[in-house]
Amino acid sequence: MKDNHRNLPALKALMAFEAAVRLGSMTAAAKETGTTQPAISQQIRSLEDTVGGALLDRSGNRLRPTPTGKRLHEELSPVLTHLHAALERARVGLTQQVPLITIAANFGFSHLWLLPRLHVLQSAFPDVRFQVLPVDTLDAALLHEADLSISFDQRNSGREGEIMLAPECVFPVCSPGFAQLHALGNEVTEPDLRAVALLHMDERNPRWLDWARWSDLAGFGELNEQTSFTFNNYPLLLNAAIQGHGLVLAWGALAEQAIQDGLLVPLGPIVTREDHGYLLRTRHRNNALIAPIVEWFKSTMNSTQA
Repeated sequence: MKDNHRNLPALKALMAFEAAVRLGSMTAAAKETGTTQPAISQQIRSLEDTVGGALLDRSGNRLRPTPTGKRLHEELSPVLTHLHAALERARVGLTQQVPLITIAANFGFSHLWLLPRLHVLQSAFPDVRFQVLPVDTLDAALLHEADLSISFDQRNSGREGEIMLAPECVFPVCSPGFAQLHALGNEVTEPDLRAVALLHMDERNPRWLDWARWSDLAGFGELNEQTSFTFNNYPLLLNAAIQGHGLVLAWGALAEQAIQDGLLVPLGPIVTREDHGYLLRTRHRNNALIAPIVEWFKSTMNSTQA
């Protein structure tokens, strides 16, 4: 039995021969199998050495099998078809055994907090597949259908399965160069706010603080925003601040990495709203698979806010 196994040709040689006969060309076989024409030729010659004779008639313009080669191809072709099908069934079966957890989150949170840490989450749960679904609006169907959803909102104690990950903490940020150019201190002043460019989102969303409401809560009163610039998503807005175009209101969780990297400098005063923040919601909080992932988000967010 051992001798029979030792004399079996390589699978690549069998695949090269089958493709070359079926397609009538070594070049076409090389393209289909993702290799080169010389490699296909060498593999077929190796197969011919194993069986002890020619399998292809190489005379003429078109590649043709010899009578022995034709018979081998007829018997080999269904064997390779069954082999491919068996491998695909095994692959699909293993993939289906790995649970998939969907995480829907606001666009800014997905890009600025979650995606940079996705490899850490995957390392913590190697037997789970994760799919991140960025969403733009609070009432998006994905937020309700996903296994886990993370959105910025006002806390509602009546909502079941709702966990506050990070209370709202808002403060101005800008690039180091912008702070130096405008002689900004550790805390901005009312004259600072009236003298420099204020960057903000173009959508007025009552859930988020804008410069006018932040200024009021910070004790500066009303602001004239005529010189402000608007952007249509928060990562783009933050990038504009990094490039030195003005002051931006930063939510601690979203700006943390850019601050650590020295791309942005945090300025005061800080405005907090304990009843607003990033909320995690799930319908499966007590699920044995979901519960540890929820705890990972809580502990990781706490460590980044510390």
